[in-house]
Order: sequence, then structure tokens, then C-alpha cells
Amino acid sequence: MVKRRSPLFMQHQPGGVFDYVSVDRYPGDVWFIQSTHASASDTAGFGQSPDAPFATLDYAIALMAASDVAICMPGHAEVVAAAAGLDLDTAGITIIGVGNGALQPTVTFTGALADMDVDAANITVEHMHFVAGVADVAAAIDVNCADFTLRNCRFTGDGTFCATIWVIEHLTDSHRITIEDCYCNDLNASNTHFINLQGVGDSHIIRNNILIGDFGTVCIGGAGVVTNCVVLDNRIYNIANTAEAAIHLADTATGIVMGNLAGGTAAQAQGIGATACALAENYYGDLGGDVSALLEPVVT
Repeated sequence: MVKRRSPLFMQHQPGGVFDYVSVDRYPGDVWFIQSTHASASDTAGFGQSPDAPFATLDYAIALMAASDVAICMPGHAEVVAAAAGLDLDTAGITIIGVGNGALQPTVTFTGALADMDVDAANITVEHMHFVAGVADVAAAIDVNCADFTLRNCRFTGDGTFCATIWVIEHLTDSHRITIEDCYCNDLNASNTHFINLQGVGDSHIIRNNILIGDFGTVCIGGAGVVTNCVVLDNRIYNIANTAEAAIHLADTATGIVMGNLAGGTAAQAQGIGATACALAENYYGDLGGDVSALLEPVVT
């Protein structure tokens, strides 16, 4: 009989039981966080079982090591009130939210300068709900290191509360940001960007997102000269009447901008701009009228 290595392995945590998990998904220790649990406590000895979780993600991160996974359980609510109020400063960690709809774990920004700083490399955040809890959060997620991934996350503002910028790239140090399968709904007129590409990052991937808002500068992009950037298969509705309001990369930025479908109130031929990138199958339309989106740039 040929022996094969299973992708499952047995893990025993102090105070817990033996279980089998996938080593590629959970390579390190697993920590549990649930603010709404009656037994939750930010105290040594907690966090190792969903029956005795930590109360805050911020406390858990201080104890995590590279390759550890934090699981935010259904209904968890994290409040970020100040600048760097949630600091992801341990390299290689993963944060996973569990729960659907109203039970999806939330991170609510309650101060104008409140933000989640990404201050270490190789961090992934999945299935979390980021909420603007005050008017004009300056920049909700500040990415200062390489290889940061946001996957299957939700971003919510309303007519009163919003994030001016939801995700901002550091000027020099943020390479290979990946944002995929996310949903944003923030129609406040104070918004400027969903993601502000202000630096010189290489090999960003922004794909398969649904982004609805009033992004006064641009939904995806910015003035930074990014390189090898991939903007692929996004669906964007931006009501701001601004030239290149859906996607705008700097004139010398390089990469691939393909398969995006966007609309808003800006006139046709103003939705997408990426002069030095490879462009194909992007569509933009003025959705104020009974017309379909058109290929942009138009084939000549």
C-alpha cells in the first residue's frame, strides 16, 4: 500500500480537545474571539476554546505568533476608537470571521482618525464586516506592509457615517495588496476612494469586488505609480460626477485592467482610465439614462 500524507492533522490545544484541521488552513495556534459570549474575557487562559473566548481581537493579536489564526465568532463586535486602535503587527497571521448576515463579525470605526493598521507582512483578513460608526473616518484600513489580503469582506456606511477612504496604500512599503470578493455600500458624498493607490506598490490584485458608493475622486486607484497592478472583473457603481470615477491609475502605472463593468453619473468615456496598462473588455455607462454600458476605451 502506498502511503500518502493527509492534508489533515491532529491538534491539541491546552484546555481543549483533540481535533483534525487542515494544516494549510490552520498551520499555527487557533484563537477564538467573541465579545457577546457570556464567558468572554481578555485574560490569560482564555481564547483557546469557543466556550471561553477572548472579548476583543485586539487582545488576541498581542498574543499571536506567525501562522496563528484568529477566529471571530458569530456576533463578535470590535470597536476601534482611535488611530491604530486595531494594530495588525504580527507577521503571517490570519483573521477569519464566522457568521452570516447580521451575525457576521463587525469592526466599527467610531472616531474620525480611527483605523486598522496593517503593520506587518503576510496578513490575511477574511469575512469581516467593516462599519463606519462616525462621520468621515479618514482612512479605515491603513496598509503599511506587503502581502496583505482582504477576502470576502463587507464595507458599510450610510448617509451620515462613512469612511472617506476605506483602504489606503502606504507610499512606499505596500506591495502585493490583494482585495477580492468584497462588497462595499457607502453612498456618502464625503467619500473619495474605496482604495487609494497613492504609493508605488507592485503586483496589487483587485478583483471580483462589488463596489457601490459616492467616491468623489475615484473608486479604485489614485495618483501613485503602481506597477504590474491587476484590476479584474470588478462591478462598480459610483454616483460621483467625476472624470474616470470608477478606475483611474496614474498615467505611467502599469498592469492589467480587464473585464470591469462600471457605471455612474459621469458621461460615457469618463469612467475608466489606465493609460499605460493592458486594457480589454471594460465597460462603462452613464446609468442615469436608459442606455447600456459601452466598451471603454472604444475600439478604433
